[in-house]
Amino acid sequence: MKDSTLWQELKEGNAKAFKEIFDTHVKLLYKYGYKFCQDPDLVDDCIQDIFMRIWEKRSTLGTTDNIKFYLMVTLKRAIYQKILQKKKLPTSTDGDEKYENFSLSFSIEEDIIKNETDAFNKERLLETLNTLPKRQKEVIYLRFYMGLSYEETAELMELNYQSVRNLQSTALKNMKGQMGMACLVLFLMV
Repeated sequence: MKDSTLWQELKEGNAKAFKEIFDTHVKLLYKYGYKFCQDPDLVDDCIQDIFMRIWEKRSTLGTTDNIKFYLMVTLKRAIYQKILQKKKLPTSTDGDEKYENFSLSFSIEEDIIKNETDAFNKERLLETLNTLPKRQKEVIYLRFYMGLSYEETAELMELNYQSVRNLQSTALKNMKGQMGMACLVLFLMV
């Protein structure tokens, strides 16, 4: 079923549509939420709050043709707000407060490198990704791991389209310089 149709059914009070949206996206939201905050209780609270608000305000929700993107944007904002409320977010001098807690770990490593069993290459990839600045890591995660378009990534990160392209290009150049072309091609293909 198309996202726009499923969303419309949810807005009309269809509990099965709500359950399908929840079941389809909840695991992805947990993985995405943990990239910003390693506090499982906070991430869980945010996800539960989001779905409660969606159900309670279903009749007044706008339309969407990409539920995954809608939920990711909503979750990112909810986590950021909760962290600010708890005053756990350190201030940054470079204007990257929203990205301060974004970390990239290989909890989804098997999804990324399905056919690659060489531990040395996995270690090199992780080391290389962890040398990238936080916003470059987030762009790589959203574009290659989550499959978002440049436009969706730009909206989610609250950047303009060209900034996302520039961040991705710089990140890939950095990775190529550190890993070599063969490993980078393998990463992009997986």
